[in-house]
Amino acid sequence: MHKVYRKDEIIRLSTNKNVLHLGFIQHSHLWKTKIEQNDWLHSDLIKVANQVVGIDYLCEEVTEIKEELCCNVYCADVMYLDRLKLNEKYDVIVCGELIEHIENPGLMLDGIKRFMHEKSILIITTPNPWRKLWVHNMYSVILEEKWLNKEHVSWYSYQTLKQMLERKGYTEVNYQYYSSESSQYIEKKNIIIKAFIKIKDALLDRYYEKKGSVQNYQGLFFVAMIEGGG
Repeated sequence: MHKVYRKDEIIRLSTNKNVLHLGFIQHSHLWKTKIEQNDWLHSDLIKVANQVVGIDYLCEEVTEIKEELCCNVYCADVMYLDRLKLNEKYDVIVCGELIEHIENPGLMLDGIKRFMHEKSILIITTPNPWRKLWVHNMYSVILEEKWLNKEHVSWYSYQTLKQMLERKGYTEVNYQYYSSESSQYIEKKNIIIKAFIKIKDALLDRYYEKKGSVQNYQGLFFVAMIEGGG
């Protein structure tokens, strides 16, 4: 286990692959801003992958994106993927910051399988429930209703996510933790601040790795395959 940048790692694993991107819009009010800021993951995937198909339940936004950007996207609920008239197989299924929004993740995980071949990988990223900030809030009796994302309905640790995936017929390829979205935020700083951030991150990584703690990380980066695949 080691630290990665969430978007950077998804892009690396998706390069020259056929990709199915679930929940690709990333909030109805944010996608246009993210495009303007060159920070929309779906755009980045289109740049590096052989093929990218997006699925999201926000139908109005899906239609707008399809018309304005000519993207290959579909409106569908990820819990009912069996209803989607799409029968291709993909090398990479991206399920980023999505599973914590889903009230029945088992249905989604079952539905994903028909889009996977024996060597496909499923990428799941999700917030880290043991993050220092969340733990501090709870110890300070600042209840979740004060700070939790209102669209989130569950938390997943490494072990609970692993057990959920195993129950649904998947096997772990590897897992890591991410501390931020991308390394680009460092590259935009001046040389002194950039050096300070890199040294600080390296020292914190070493400290937390030595302690066996995951509290310094924002989220979990889990890669799985269908059991028996590979």
